[in-house]
Formats: sequence, structure tokens, C-alpha cells
Amino acid sequence: MKTETIYRACNLCEAICGLAFEMEDGLVKSIRPDKEDPLSRGHICPKGPEMLSIYKDPDRIKSPMQKIDGQWKEISYEDAFDIITEKLIETQSKYGNDSVGVYQGNPSVHNYGNSLFGYRYFKKLNTRNLFSATSVDQLPHHFVSHFMFGHQLILPVPDLDRTDYFLVMGANPIASKGSMMTAPNIHKRFKELRERNGKLIVIDP
Repeated sequence: MKTETIYRACNLCEAICGLAFEMEDGLVKSIRPDKEDPLSRGHICPKGPEMLSIYKDPDRIKSPMQKIDGQWKEISYEDAFDIITEKLIETQSKYGNDSVGVYQGNPSVHNYGNSLFGYRYFKKLNTRNLFSATSVDQLPHHFVSHFMFGHQLILPVPDLDRTDYFLVMGANPIASKGSMMTAPNIHKRFKELRERNGKLIVIDP
């Protein structure tokens, strides 16, 4: 029996916490926090370990499925792409481009291929119906950056582990888990800020 530990980063949100995968004969046995990860330092949220439940779920879909004569059948990716393309063209031709909507969020926005090519594909759809997890926890950051720095993606990232004065305006890093700051275990980072006699000021409009 071969056992080993493989270290990876969780891609389910931007905190990218370190994960330790305990492997046995090539199969995942457990998922635990990586205590040596320099960023998350042993922190993990419930989503990381729960990946194991998805991995082991007997109902997990591992290939494209199509309902044929009332039964779900596995089909190839090539056939799935052909069907999707045909249905998209058919739907937009009949009801207009805006009859199709696009949604982006975790973890698709952290996918390298989607980051490179997704925009081109969505632009071809020419739909105004664009939805994103961004509207839940990030748009204020983009709004401020657009007017302060000239672009919504020029986002200043505070050095939480060394700052002496942290000013929070109209945000709640505890609720968003340090969104847009890549700061896993934000509770501990704020505690460390106070321990080094730093100040945490919150302005809540």
C-alpha cells in the first residue's frame, strides 16, 4: 500500500488556502489544511474538506449527459459541444441575443483557460445579460478603483501582515473572508494587528 501527501491550493475562492491531500494507492483519503502554507498558515474553511464528499459521491457526473428517450446517457464532449452550439444559435435566432445569459463566479473565474478565452466566447454571444458573483462582494472595490486609479482592475492590496493602521470603509472583511485581499483567516490577521498595537478603524455608512 502506497501512501503519500500531495500539497495543492484550493481554487474555490481567491483565498487559495493550502490543502494537504492524503493519498492511498492513488486515491484521496482525506483533505486537510496545510499547516506550512505561508499564506493560509493552516487555515481552511468547510469548502476545502468537502471536496472529498464530491469526489466520492457515487452520483458525481464525470462526462457530459444527454436525455435520450427519457433516459440519461453519457455522450462525448465533441457531441456535447455540437448540441450546445446548435441550441444557442437556435435560441438566439428565435428570441434574440439577450435570451441567453452568462454567469461567472467561483471557481470558473479562477480557471486559467476560462480567464484566457472565456471573454472572447462571451463577447461573441453579444448578450446584455451578464451575471457574476462579483455583484455580491466586489463591485464597490471596482467602482472605487475605476474613479481613483482609472481602471476597475487596478486594485490596491493592503499588506495586512505588516500594516499598523487599517481603515475599512463600507465593507465587512469578516463576512467576505478578506475578499479581494487574498487573506485567508482574516480573523487571525486582525487579531495579530491588534497584538502589535495597530489600529483597525471601521466606517460603516
